[in-house]
Amino acid sequence: MTKRIDSMLVIVANEQHAAQAKAAGARAAHVLAPNMGVAGIMLGDGVSPAIDVFGRILIALPPGCEDLRDDIAVRLGDDRCSASEWTAGSDAADIMARAKPLWSDEISTLDDIPDPGPQKVYTTGIDGLDRHGLRLILPAFMPVIGPYGSGKSILIRQLLVNLWRLHGWKFLLTSFEEKVKPRYIRDFRRLLIGRALEDCSPVEIAHADDELRQCGVFLRRGRNQLLDADRLLGLLNVAVRRHDLRVVCIDPVNEIDHQLARGESRTDYMGRFIMRLKQLADDYGLLVIVCAHPPKDGSEKRIATGGLLTLNDGADTAHWGNKADIGWCVWRPGLTGPTRLHVDKLKDHDIMGKPTVADLRLDPYTGRFEVNRIGYEIIEKRS
Repeated sequence: MTKRIDSMLVIVANEQHAAQAKAAGARAAHVLAPNMGVAGIMLGDGVSPAIDVFGRILIALPPGCEDLRDDIAVRLGDDRCSASEWTAGSDAADIMARAKPLWSDEISTLDDIPDPGPQKVYTTGIDGLDRHGLRLILPAFMPVIGPYGSGKSILIRQLLVNLWRLHGWKFLLTSFEEKVKPRYIRDFRRLLIGRALEDCSPVEIAHADDELRQCGVFLRRGRNQLLDADRLLGLLNVAVRRHDLRVVCIDPVNEIDHQLARGESRTDYMGRFIMRLKQLADDYGLLVIVCAHPPKDGSEKRIATGGLLTLNDGADTAHWGNKADIGWCVWRPGLTGPTRLHVDKLKDHDIMGKPTVADLRLDPYTGRFEVNRIGYEIIEKRS
């Protein structure tokens, strides 16, 4: 453990602010341009020793950097971090005097809680859904429920590439049922290039592989090892810090070795597991996507005859629906029918849009789904 000195380091956005902070009494200042992200405080896999040595840290960044502020505090330990907005024309001594802790007791007054900044929303890159008004938020827990062969994994890989291309979000994808090579790399190459691989040159494929190295990492099961919830959460914490991830996708959750405590029901266990994933999302400002299969029960007959798959059809627990911030359900009504997407839950309709149903068509040339029709009226009513 780093031996820390009881002095304050101020993290600022430019050299001018650094000079003003030191003139106002700060022991040291570290310049972190907002576009650097948390990489600006890291060295290799950990926090730079030149920063970690300080026992007190003030994060004094301009308005609009609240997410970056929180990301930094998680990595440095928010119990030793305070924050203050550095607005134009502000006096450095006043900024330092107005600093508030980024960690507070569980019971707090309104003024003890840091301001989060405006809620940001993000497009999916799936044109029909975006035009409908569907938006994502961070942090968020997003279950995706669907039977084998429904197309949910293909759709989620498309979403991962879209979020990287649109918003620069690096992702982690688990590799349980399918191997990274050749299956994943084939699908991601096609998604990144936008054409069938047989029509692509070696140079295009090499460029796609370079981009995949930048945007994605994969979590695989260790040889001869069980991957239970504790080990999974530990690995995810390491991966998020090491690779500066913004999206974590567990596909499928059924492949984890779920070990129940003595006397614990499956429903209670899954509720506890889901809460741990939500805490991971909240701590690091992530989108946590979890793909799960529904049990083979009456839902199969219902959706085969034009019914609606919902989050409540997820296996083992009602918490898929109760605890979701965003919830998608994916299925095919028949062997030859289109893939159907039910956007079942959006936490805040005012900023995230309204739930809906969409018929999707897979373009085999690009490996991407397109929205054919959208709206609850496309659900056929059959007796």
